[in-house]
Amino acid sequence: MYLYYRLACVLISLSAHVKAFVLYRHKSFSSSLSSTRSPPITTNGKVDCLNTYPTIPSDLEYCFTEKEWEQRCSLAVSYRIAYLHDWHENIFNHITLKVDGSESEPGGPYFLLNDFGIGFDEITASNLLKVNLDGIVIQQSIPADRREINPGKGRVFKPGYVLHSAIHAARHDVHAIWHGHDLDASALSQTTIGILPLSQEASYVLNKGLSYHPFEGSANDESEQPRLVANLGPTNQFLLLEDHGPIVACPTIEEAFHGMYFLTRACKYQMKSFAAAGGDISKINVPDDKSKEEIMRRLDKFDEAPSSAKSTANNTNHSENKDEVVMHDTSGLMFAYARRSAERVFGKDQIYR
Repeated sequence: MYLYYRLACVLISLSAHVKAFVLYRHKSFSSSLSSTRSPPITTNGKVDCLNTYPTIPSDLEYCFTEKEWEQRCSLAVSYRIAYLHDWHENIFNHITLKVDGSESEPGGPYFLLNDFGIGFDEITASNLLKVNLDGIVIQQSIPADRREINPGKGRVFKPGYVLHSAIHAARHDVHAIWHGHDLDASALSQTTIGILPLSQEASYVLNKGLSYHPFEGSANDESEQPRLVANLGPTNQFLLLEDHGPIVACPTIEEAFHGMYFLTRACKYQMKSFAAAGGDISKINVPDDKSKEEIMRRLDKFDEAPSSAKSTANNTNHSENKDEVVMHDTSGLMFAYARRSAERVFGKDQIYR
């Protein structure tokens, strides 16, 4: 099985079946930027953690490390966020998070995912499953009263395992994978048009890298994994499964939420605009090539704050700071708001338990 995944990693360099729309991805401008980039800041101007979670309960201290508990909390609230955004379908769909440091553990790496049969609005930090790349549940002696739904070792839904394990195995830069059946995104995946740069949200998706994967039926056949990985490619963060729905693959859960939010928003805009235009693309404002270049150039500064080097309190310039570029943690800020909303709706004690 391991050799199978290594083959998938090799095939990652192949980009067969990727649609022409992937060409909207801009060329990287990072090499031409001479500015130094500061860490993301919060509103108080200091580097800070935007998302914090309760300490691990005493009866779970022997089950998880503090770091894994923190990841479980962030993933549990992600499922509640997805529920509130209607990015779920009954007991189906998945969000997964690779367990930090598990690559060096025997049998690793491991990732966390939902127990099949539990709704997104029922996910808690302790009823998430920890599995290896073969989809085998790693037992952690979680107290029975923490698993009132689906008692026992839990169930792994094979299509979720097939999709997520393939990407976790091949893309070492990816730690969070978000997959859902948003109605507009899934509907758009059934067209040959693909996602067009019709909005800021769509342009963000294209800027981060979007590719497509043909529909092969239910994703329960492991032979599909190399093709899935090859179509995602080595750097793209978005994969639209044709006739199925979107996958967002990012370094952090916050970025994955950010990506899914913008992708689903872009699809809603596009579906509505085509409906308003009677399906006639000539009536849609599709940017020309020159405009797209400028759109992508500006996206390179998407998180940039007004430069603190331009002025100070007394309006004098400091030459030693003239190249500093302050960056907002937009993904962290977006996730923090969504997290607070989910905590208000469901209650922290119902999520982080």
